[in-house]
Amino acid sequence: MNDYLSVETPEQININYQIAGIGSRFFAALLDTLLLGIIVIIGTYVNDNFIAELGAFFGNWLGAIGGIVVFAIFWGYFMIFEITTNGQSPGKLALGLRVIKEGGYPISFADSAIRNLMRIVDFLPFCYGTGLLVMLLNRNWQRLGDLAAGTLVVKTTRTKMKNMRGNVNQNSLPINVATQEMMYSSWIKPMLVTEHEWNLILDYFHRHAELTAIRRLELSRTIGKPIAEKMEGKGSINYHKFLMEVYTLKASEGNKVLQVSSEQEEPLNSPR
Repeated sequence: MNDYLSVETPEQININYQIAGIGSRFFAALLDTLLLGIIVIIGTYVNDNFIAELGAFFGNWLGAIGGIVVFAIFWGYFMIFEITTNGQSPGKLALGLRVIKEGGYPISFADSAIRNLMRIVDFLPFCYGTGLLVMLLNRNWQRLGDLAAGTLVVKTTRTKMKNMRGNVNQNSLPINVATQEMMYSSWIKPMLVTEHEWNLILDYFHRHAELTAIRRLELSRTIGKPIAEKMEGKGSINYHKFLMEVYTLKASEGNKVLQVSSEQEEPLNSPR
């Protein structure tokens, strides 16, 4: 079985992901199941009390609506969290795991819907028996839902990116970064940026002039979204500009000299 998966982007940047195995995924699923069970128990209790307190007519109507809500929460739990938290349910977050597309990009609503609808089949005949068997036979530890949606579960704490064109001393090269107006500085915490994340940001800015606007948007989101989430970022985020501000604030801590240029920022002002 492969422990790592290497994905090369069109910009010849090689992103290495450590694939999550059965053990870590089992404990993540166990935590999610416990939390989901608590939610369902509380929802069912509240729902039953509505029926008892409001009488036969209103109680039955609200009870039916409550039952639908509980059902929706039960089946939508993983989908909701995967879409709103960039591929991480509470259990995955606790174990340092994330769901991504096979190409290394964040999953979409359709991807999450497919992989979680297939969870029913993976669970058969009981306790994810089918899913476990498929994972054992699959080199990337994918269950049926992952194969159908084209997704992977990876470890977020051990990924790294390296330049396929050769090793470069990133700190020795000039980087053109423009930050005329700080939009996110109120919540950016430069001290939270790890050395690995800092190297990704440097590599991105050494290359961003060569990228198309679409590829710049995709790559800046891939690098910036986990950092923004860690900093508890607020509102809609232009990840290219966010990385510019992170670079400026982080670089200023080390008294690095910045070169100012604004040409590359304009194509990303609209997409968020």
